[in-house]
This record gives sequence, C-alpha cells and structure tokens, in this order.
Amino acid sequence: MKVCIAYMHGKPVMLELRDDIAYINDQPEPIKNLSPEMLQNFSAAVSAIPYSADPGYDALVNAKRAAFIVDLLAKAVGDECVSRLTHILDHVHYDVMEYLGETGDSNA
Repeated sequence: MKVCIAYMHGKPVMLELRDDIAYINDQPEPIKNLSPEMLQNFSAAVSAIPYSADPGYDALVNAKRAAFIVDLLAKAVGDECVSRLTHILDHVHYDVMEYLGETGDSNA
C-alpha cells in the first residue's frame, strides 16, 4: 500500500511498505515497526475528511499528514532518515501555517 504523506514542489511524496521495509519515493528508509495497519489507518483518516475545494480541506489533510509524520519520526532510525522526515514535515507544517495566516509573510 502506498500513501501520500506530503506534496513538495507540486509532487507527491509517497510512503510505501514493501516486505516490512519503508520506502519514501522508492528509496528505502529505516523506519522501525511500521505496519500495514498504520498505513491503512492513516489512509482511512485522510479519506474520512469530506472533500471540499475550500483551502481549509487541504490544511486539514496536511494537519493529518503532519501528525502521521511525527509518528514516523518516533520510529525513524539514523540522522539521514530523521532529517528527511523533518524536511517533509517542515513543508507540510508550513502549508498548514500558511492557511492559518501564521507564516509571517506579509502580503499587505
């Protein structure tokens, strides 16, 4: 099962579990104790959000993604994996904060 854990630079970041090994965009990552049930539960949580064209929908989906990535960070092994997940989390978190108007960007 593949799940989209983020969009970065307009492209989906996909997480997949193959033979008990986590892959992010087809690159193996040392994430311990990741189960198919965790991916299914995450997918179900995102799918349960009623679709809307409103930007709030994307913010809510990204908030779910951020929470899931935080769970992945708790299972990550090694600096490279932690850095990669943190980088992905930063993008997802920024998108949520941008929706909330809390990025510090002043367009006025």
